[in-house]
Amino acid sequence: MAASARTSNSMEDAQDRATDHPSGWFSRRGPLIPALLSGFLLWAAFPPWGWWPLVWIAPMGWLRLIQLPVLPGKRPYLAIWLAGLIHWAALMQGIRLAHPALYLGWISLSGYLAVYLILFVGLTRVAVHRLGISIVWAAPIVWTGLELVRGHALTGFSLALLGHVLYRQVTLIQIADIAGAYAVSFLIMFVAAAVARTYQGWQHPSTAAGVVGRSWPLAAAAALVLACVAYGQITLRKVDTRSEADLQQVVQVNAALIQDSFDTIFQFDPQREREIFASYLQLSREAVLQRPDLDLIVWPESVYSGTLGELLAEPPLIAPPDASMTDDQFRNTVQAWQAAVDEKNRDVATSLNALARPPAASSDGIWLIAGTDSQRFAAGDVERFNSTLLIDPQGNVAARYFKMHLVMFGEYIPFGRLIPWLYQITPITTGFTPGDRPVPFVTPQATIAPSICFESTVPHLIRHQVAALRRQGNSPDLLVNVTNDGWFWGSSVLDHHLACGVFRAIENRLPFLVAANTGLSASIGQDGRIDQLGPRQDRAVLFTRARSVPWTNWYAWWGDIPAGFCLTFCFAVSIVGTADAIRRRKQRKARNKASLSER
Repeated sequence: MAASARTSNSMEDAQDRATDHPSGWFSRRGPLIPALLSGFLLWAAFPPWGWWPLVWIAPMGWLRLIQLPVLPGKRPYLAIWLAGLIHWAALMQGIRLAHPALYLGWISLSGYLAVYLILFVGLTRVAVHRLGISIVWAAPIVWTGLELVRGHALTGFSLALLGHVLYRQVTLIQIADIAGAYAVSFLIMFVAAAVARTYQGWQHPSTAAGVVGRSWPLAAAAALVLACVAYGQITLRKVDTRSEADLQQVVQVNAALIQDSFDTIFQFDPQREREIFASYLQLSREAVLQRPDLDLIVWPESVYSGTLGELLAEPPLIAPPDASMTDDQFRNTVQAWQAAVDEKNRDVATSLNALARPPAASSDGIWLIAGTDSQRFAAGDVERFNSTLLIDPQGNVAARYFKMHLVMFGEYIPFGRLIPWLYQITPITTGFTPGDRPVPFVTPQATIAPSICFESTVPHLIRHQVAALRRQGNSPDLLVNVTNDGWFWGSSVLDHHLACGVFRAIENRLPFLVAANTGLSASIGQDGRIDQLGPRQDRAVLFTRARSVPWTNWYAWWGDIPAGFCLTFCFAVSIVGTADAIRRRKQRKARNKASLSER
């Protein structure tokens, strides 16, 4: 305890001296340059450049700031936040492209995500300098805990996690079936922290005892990487050498993923909507002519609507206050609309199946998964859903899934229901209602767990959906995500979204199919290998045979509990740091009061 007190006092004295002799943000010893350097290296490791080996050293600038006895200059955390803002603005710049109003959301999101860099540096500094924990352990634990927070706070944002840089390095990321993408992030930060600690030990020999003391972090990092590589190789070898018993349980689905390229615009154009629908229908017909043995066709999010989205009605059917019609007129209008939608479904399904083979029993033929929008009227209230439909070969809607995890500022405005005029000043005219449960899409070949758009970026959501369906007795054989990434105009956000699909496949050990407007559509195996990949901002049909074999894994069982332990560590460190800050503030006030009394 005495040693801790002396360390704390020396840190306070150093902080006072640093405040008296501040270094500028842009000076060689200032905080901004190393923070910017790390941000640039990490950006370069991600797409569009994709120089993934840089990720192992990208955090070095941030780690150097953690190792310093005291952060130099006035308001060093403001400089670190600014560097984080620049990093995230560059990484997420595709968010701004679809509409000028989205610039505000882009900058706001970047500023919010930059806060996590401040928390990472601050909490790790407390763990290292106040609690005496090696940076080799403190940095990856704090980083992983904060990534878990980011995945849940404000509805969650788990795009571009540190581990996602390695989404193409399939051997290394097999550990995601143990603790999710967070395990890969932990690995990367552990290696970077080990390099930083080893470098510090050799630069300042007095801080470590002998060659062994200076080199143990690097040796530990090398051992951990080798263990992860060995685990990955063993896992992939099992995939390639499945037993006959496994092969007898294999589920196979011949699917066509339909991709066209229509960038998102916010002016409603009925003619354009009809053209989008017609283009996807034509691509589907061409797909059936090429592969008449198809079991499943998948269209992206929202493109099935045309100008004829789905209307659902629950009695009593009462006209909304702004409908300008009587209840009877409203009922007739809804019924006519529903009849038109039913006719559209039948025409699409029967035309596709007629091209493939003669009409057969209801258990045969080509099934269609398509994204649309649904409105539900009940007792005068109107709810709008982002939905996806499962349509059988006769054109009946066999199942319907309402998106559960809505995107803030993309599908709803915070407090929009309480303050409706907020929708009048944004390109979003009305907000969606979230769905309340996962829905199995059951076809003759497989049981499918559907998701929509950025739901695939939320690891715990997909895991919970799979677990819920299993408890219902509808264990999924396949994950299907329908998405309209036309919002991002071909930017690297498409790559970040694809990386999430790779990790969801490994975490749940299920094949993952993506049908994406503007790309990147993909067929991903249970092992995370990308078997088929669509182009960027171009039309294509991806033919794939999705194969699923029963496969148990740790992440499906315990989910984010390992990352939760890291978060618990963060909470504990934050309590220590807050208590120290309060104590220092009181001591500073006491010193100031004493100096004033002496005068």
